[in-house]
Amino acid sequence: MIKRKLADLANRALQPLGLQIYHEGLDMESVLRRLAARDQNVASVIDIGASTGRWSAMTAPMFPNTRFVGVDPLQEREPDLQALKRRQPRFDYVLCVAGEQEHELVQMAVSDDLDGSTVGGSAEHGLSMRQVSSRSVDAIAAMKDLRGPFLLKFDTHGFEVPILQGAAKTLEQTQYIVMETYNYRHVPGTLLFWEMCALLDGKGFRCFNLVDPMQRPADRSLWQMDLFFARKDNAVFRHDSFRKPR
Repeated sequence: MIKRKLADLANRALQPLGLQIYHEGLDMESVLRRLAARDQNVASVIDIGASTGRWSAMTAPMFPNTRFVGVDPLQEREPDLQALKRRQPRFDYVLCVAGEQEHELVQMAVSDDLDGSTVGGSAEHGLSMRQVSSRSVDAIAAMKDLRGPFLLKFDTHGFEVPILQGAAKTLEQTQYIVMETYNYRHVPGTLLFWEMCALLDGKGFRCFNLVDPMQRPADRSLWQMDLFFARKDNAVFRHDSFRKPR
């Protein structure tokens, strides 16, 4: 109770800045650390939508025997990805859109800050358009000689379905998926978070955690969150009780 009151006081103080203190376990890093403490049987991580590689850089020390490959479509990201590759020998990268087809040219809307860029977006709100070549996750895994079990991380702004369609072989050996999911169809083809849960259920995965919920500023309604999925036979699903069984 005292911790809750202190957190409430801190959140009220931070509210004018648009910031909030999370309860431990609602942030990406702490959930990844718990996953790594429980299961080191991940041979390869494919970081789809790698940006500057910051997620891989944070996660790599938690999985010291795991290879990481970042996938990002923006040439502007290459200096950061190259720098991470020099610092971390287990990291490599591919500059392309992860998609369903090999070497398909796809339209991409690119934001000034790069972080808001997305496949399937339009040239509104000052976004510029460019064509980028795609590669399937299966082809990337083969090209980089990656082995399972896999962890797939998605930060792909609504383009998840084509990526999953191009990852059929990889998914057969995937143990975990970390995916940014959405509560609004911000680009055509975006699945809402509950629709993504249903799609991945059909592929043998079940959600076991969520982190980093984000509200949109206009009305403070839920905009997005990252969901953690594991195979349905994972140990985390062996009991349904709130407390750990004796």
